[in-house]
Amino acid sequence: WASVSFGTVFCLDCSGVHRSLGVHISFVRSIAMDSWTPEQLTLMKLGGNQNCTSYLSSKGILPSTPIKQKYESDVAQLYKLCLKARAEGRPEPTVLPPPKNRSAYVPSNNAGGGGGGVRPMTSISSHNSTNGGNKVEDPNGMERLTGESDEQYIARQTRLREEAKARMAAKFGGGGGGGMGGVGNGGGGGGGGRMGGVGSDPNYNPNSGY
Repeated sequence: WASVSFGTVFCLDCSGVHRSLGVHISFVRSIAMDSWTPEQLTLMKLGGNQNCTSYLSSKGILPSTPIKQKYESDVAQLYKLCLKARAEGRPEPTVLPPPKNRSAYVPSNNAGGGGGGVRPMTSISSHNSTNGGNKVEDPNGMERLTGESDEQYIARQTRLREEAKARMAAKFGGGGGGGMGGVGNGGGGGGGGRMGGVGSDPNYNPNSGY
């Protein structure tokens, strides 16, 4: 799986987390099951996990920063625009355009801080969709549903993951497309049932992320 927006690849579990951010933050595509445009492939070739991580870290957004804060930060949004400009042969922007109803996070200015120092700014809008003022929840998403217990949440996410694996197995055979390296992934195909990329650690915690 991949985020076209940031030119990065990751595993199935992380794809659900990225989808929960909304397509305006991270546009997720399946490396094997979706079709790709030449423009999207260019973004992937010019991006890469290391390039993205290095850029964010250099601006104070460390890998340990929670995923939502990391990718909704001004730094990440500027990187996304720089990557797109690079792919289109335009000069890379140095600042973000005026905000348009978005939540933003910026690194704090604490000189001696550790752990990334991310602080929230005033939220103008939420990534949760609404319908007539009422929150619209997605039973197929990563977000916890209203009134859902821990056991119910875990059971639902396990079911969704197994359904996704079954769809891949039906399309690619019993291996479920296991071992796919993905665009820009240094790993080759293999016998494993999990895809490579960011978040392939079996101990990965979707709540804290990378």
